[in-house]
Amino acid sequence: MLGKIDKLQSEVDDLLGLCAEAGGVDDPSVLGLQENKQLRLGVMILKMQDGDLEPRYVQRLGKWLGCDEQALRYYVDFQGITAMLSCHFNKSKFRTMLDFIKECLPV
Repeated sequence: MLGKIDKLQSEVDDLLGLCAEAGGVDDPSVLGLQENKQLRLGVMILKMQDGDLEPRYVQRLGKWLGCDEQALRYYVDFQGITAMLSCHFNKSKFRTMLDFIKECLPV
C-alpha cells in the first residue's frame, strides 16, 4: 500500500512541478513550502479516505480547509481526481453508489 502511495505521490509531484513551471513561480523557496503543505494535505486526505485519520486530525483538517483557500482548492481538486479514478477503475462500485442515490431521491 505504501508503495502505491509513494508512486501516486511521485506522479502528483511531477504534475505539481509542471504546474509550477507553467505558472512561473520565481521563488523556489515558496514552491518548496507549497509542496510541503500539499504533501501533508495529500497524506491527510488519503488517510481520511481510508478511514485511518484520527478524529482530532479530521477536525484539524476541517479547520485548515476553512481558513486556507489554497488548501481548500487542493482538497476539491484531489477529491475530484479521486472520484474520477474510482469511477474509471471501479465502475461497478460507482454504479451501485449512483443507484443508491437515485433510490434516496424523491420521485
